[in-house]
Amino acid sequence: MANTLKRATGQATIAGATIYTVPAGATVTIVGCRAANSDASANHWVTFDINGALVSGAETPLPTGSALDIMSGSKIVAIAGDVIKAFSDTDGDIDVYISYLQQS
Repeated sequence: MANTLKRATGQATIAGATIYTVPAGATVTIVGCRAANSDASANHWVTFDINGALVSGAETPLPTGSALDIMSGSKIVAIAGDVIKAFSDTDGDIDVYISYLQQS
């Protein structure tokens, strides 16, 4: 079984942007999940889910120019077909970075 450290990036959207989908035959351990508010003048919020189940607080606040690591030392295991999405109250202002270990 191969273990590979990888990352996925994207931007949260109002409709919910797919940041990562676990490929067939793989299991991943999410070791980091960071969101950053790049808007210079407005506060926003972010929500992460896997297959519709929250993995962060609903509408977690992100003040102007701030970043938040929602993992804080914990890990989440995701299996083949799981979809990680990021939602926000805006399009294009919340940058997302997920670090994970893929086992396949």
